[in-house]
Amino acid sequence: MKPAIGRICLLALGPALGLGIARFAYGLLLPAMKSDLGWSYSQAGWINTVNAIGYIAGASSAAAAARRLGAARTFGVGALVTIVSLFALALTDSFATLSLFRFLSGVSGAWIFVTGGAMTIGLAAGQPKDRSIAIGIFYAGAGVGLSATGLLVPGWLELFGQQSWRSIWLLLAAMGAVFALAGYRSARMAAPSHASSNGTRSGYSSFDHKWVLLGYAAFGAGSTGYMTFMVAYLKSSGQPAWHLSAFWTAIGLAAMAAPWIWSRLLSTARNAVAFSTLVGINTFGAALALAFPSFSGSISSAVVFGSTFFAVVAATSEYVRCNVNPTQKTDAIGAFTLAFGLGQTLGPFAIGLITDLTGSLVQGLMTGILVAAAGALLSLVQRHT
Repeated sequence: MKPAIGRICLLALGPALGLGIARFAYGLLLPAMKSDLGWSYSQAGWINTVNAIGYIAGASSAAAAARRLGAARTFGVGALVTIVSLFALALTDSFATLSLFRFLSGVSGAWIFVTGGAMTIGLAAGQPKDRSIAIGIFYAGAGVGLSATGLLVPGWLELFGQQSWRSIWLLLAAMGAVFALAGYRSARMAAPSHASSNGTRSGYSSFDHKWVLLGYAAFGAGSTGYMTFMVAYLKSSGQPAWHLSAFWTAIGLAAMAAPWIWSRLLSTARNAVAFSTLVGINTFGAALALAFPSFSGSISSAVVFGSTFFAVVAATSEYVRCNVNPTQKTDAIGAFTLAFGLGQTLGPFAIGLITDLTGSLVQGLMTGILVAAAGALLSLVQRHT
């Protein structure tokens, strides 16, 4: 394996922690926490929304933090705060305290994501033949976290009961600590020659990419709604724990395969057509679970959704690489992460509220699917910059 690809593989453990575990494991734990703590769907959605608000704060501040601390240290601080937050989630029943630590893990997860993504683009620049795969590997790292939680969480809840969600957060924190150490070691090796931390501002203008940014925000709202509530939907339809485990693990495994599935398409990412295509396929995948409410339907949905979810994120990085000055890449990735975070903020809470008002998870999930589809169309308006 080429040294740069090896470093990217280790950096990919950052998204495995910040997204695969800290961000999306909540979707698996939501039914148990909702039942044990007596929440409504809008309250359950808020716990993900406040995480997304933290993600926005982290995306907005990541470039400035990297200029001040350096990319590797910002990555490391983000990993440390994420682990502490995961441990804290196991120690309280307070809605306000849970909200606080979900917020903090959102901030720290964005710091990991933005700085790791910037370092990955730098490392991938030296791999012209494998560039799209190299970038895709970083974002597919979240699939490692998804697969791990899919194998662990449903079976644990089935074996030890719904109240055991606290012990799961502790286990996930311990697993995340291993990911953090490996990822930070790679970041320290990657950052000196590739990080943008020279203390100067880049002058990046996000308005130049407004349509793809709007499309990314819409995708963030719809796809995060799916990740938040789909397990609750499957559980409410009577699917057993092993079905839920297989569903979540399938998302993770498909995400890990994505760099090789979509490498040719990602190499054409300059004009946002690759982004739009992947969002459209992702939306189709999300709809499969509702159109075919069976185990085969949910697994098909997981494979299509999982193979495109983080590939969409990789497409934004390829778009940044093609359309943004190299000195502006950290700020540009921060702007795209911010757009996605805005969508994540609105999506889960709005879908939870619609579910409470209509009494139907199908109505809430369908709303998210339509919003994501609108994102695919919006991004097609984007022109070269």
